[in-house]
Amino acid sequence: MRPARIIVAATLAAVAIAAGSYLALSTSTRHPAAAPDSPVVQTPTTTGGPTNPEPAVLADGRHPVLLKSIDPGRGTVTFDLIQYFHGDQATIEAAKDHQESPPPNDSYSRNLNPKLRTLAVRADAAITANQLAGSNQDIPVSLTRLATLTRAGSGMFWITVRGDQVVQIGEQWSP
Repeated sequence: MRPARIIVAATLAAVAIAAGSYLALSTSTRHPAAAPDSPVVQTPTTTGGPTNPEPAVLADGRHPVLLKSIDPGRGTVTFDLIQYFHGDQATIEAAKDHQESPPPNDSYSRNLNPKLRTLAVRADAAITANQLAGSNQDIPVSLTRLATLTRAGSGMFWITVRGDQVVQIGEQWSP
């Protein structure tokens, strides 16, 4: 059992470091671990008039979120984007926020604002749950099944976005 915990802890640390590196590289004027700014997509007009900027809901990439609602009929998820830290970075960030440091389970999340975002989920999106599905392993589930498993405060998920569509949803396992 102990080697499994070490492997899980090492894997989570690697994911947190990778996510932190991505966020640090994608932001230049904000806090290094802040969520990336949404890019602006310019849509040219055929009449030669001004362009119509339409901001993307969320930049392409993998993001930590709190799922707020799932609509399987429309194929959408509504979520709150958060920041997630693990290991030494969790301790540092929790202390900055005057929270328990080191934080429980060596992880810490921060919600900078209450803005909710809604995105379409691709029909072929890979969706997994673990604790909500009664397991410590990732279990493939449908969007409909995920909707029946989640509720307010269900925990953190990772979503992967490409072209303003969710292509992957995975529950963050925590001890």
